[in-house]
Amino acid sequence: MKAFFYTTLFLLMATALPAQYTPELETYTLKNGLKIYLLKYGKIEAMHIKVMINSGKKNETPGQQGYNAIVSDMILKGNKKFTEEEQNDKAFALGSEFSSGTGYDYTSVSCNLKTKDAKPVLEMISAAVLQPLFDKEKLDQLISYLISYNSPTKMNIDEMAGVYSSHVLHGTDNPLGRHYYNKQLKQISSEKLKAFHEFNYTPKNTRVVVCGNFDSGEIKKLIEEHFGSWQSAYGEVNGVELEMPKIKKKESYFINRSGTTQCAIRWSKIGPAMSDKDMLSCRIANMLFNQLLFKEIREKGGKTYSIGSMLETSKFSNIISIGCSVRSEVLLSTLELFDKTISNFSLCNFTKEDFDNEINKQRVSLMSDEYPEEVANYYNPVTFDFNKRKNTLAELNNITMQDVKKMIKKYYTPEIYKLVIAGDESLISAQLAKIQDLKKLKATDLEYKAGE
Repeated sequence: MKAFFYTTLFLLMATALPAQYTPELETYTLKNGLKIYLLKYGKIEAMHIKVMINSGKKNETPGQQGYNAIVSDMILKGNKKFTEEEQNDKAFALGSEFSSGTGYDYTSVSCNLKTKDAKPVLEMISAAVLQPLFDKEKLDQLISYLISYNSPTKMNIDEMAGVYSSHVLHGTDNPLGRHYYNKQLKQISSEKLKAFHEFNYTPKNTRVVVCGNFDSGEIKKLIEEHFGSWQSAYGEVNGVELEMPKIKKKESYFINRSGTTQCAIRWSKIGPAMSDKDMLSCRIANMLFNQLLFKEIREKGGKTYSIGSMLETSKFSNIISIGCSVRSEVLLSTLELFDKTISNFSLCNFTKEDFDNEINKQRVSLMSDEYPEEVANYYNPVTFDFNKRKNTLAELNNITMQDVKKMIKKYYTPEIYKLVIAGDESLISAQLAKIQDLKKLKATDLEYKAGE
């Protein structure tokens, strides 16, 4: 469905001006405390609407592991105005599609649409966010699926490495380090989710971002019509204080994943905070690091089909995460090659041509954003400093090789990381024995029970 929308949008854009420019931002707040961000952008009649609730993994108390993800799934499975089928059929007829998701910081519901369809889309979004049913039968199906695929023999191996990386980075005293487990999943009910929704999904705890070509007066009327009467007994904005992760030395962990012929590997290093003034320089450094990883570990080493480094930043987590999957027999040699690669990278032996290529790639990426969703995600004033984002191109043009080298020296130090390996121990036990101070994790390590 999204492909259909973008195909239609591309045809419309063929007759529009191709230039990319910074959107105009207007911010206002409804009487109930709901804050609205209007990003006027483009000449084609298309929009992106995103409702962001300040409720993510950071807000999950012990016993609520996975609640945000489950609620974000369930709010698109029927509400007091529309059944799931009615909602999907209506969206299909409009050439639109709803999506929802959650992360460390926020849960969101969003939709791409043609401007003329703003009224029915806002009606459906508001109904989904404000009036979900949490149908017991559909919830039971979802919980059953999660329980089934949360077992050590069924969990996706890359997901497993990610789950346990979060665990060793943050610990189970921190909600970012916790994960649901089967006994806890079985205790989830429609009533508990409704209470969670009622507490977190409130006007003052929610932001609406609208991006595209629209009449501001008309959109304001529609938002008032569908969100203006929204009230909640819980009026405050969610606030939590969590410690940022710390990594001071090399630490290695292993979690057994029976029945797999591959190993998933995840290296985690401390990166810059989201608001760090050097974030863009570090992003260029990370692009250079990705090139070297691919060259040394994929092309020359032949260890994996894909390896990548990502800057994963949120309010309470700033991580450089590097991950790949390899054949079990080359696990140890891959770890050794990674250490050699990051050690070489820390010497900053990149050329002016390498630097210029990555700067140009970033510039092209910035200037090629053209769909309302892309623009909304890049300039999103809920998560980014909008004025700083407007000046990204100028900032990019001022970055020097020395700036990037400083970031490499600061963040890409060898032998300081947390390593998590997921694989079948019966196939790699001899290799694991050669990893110094390796700590073995268990499935029960995720079962945080304090206060439940």
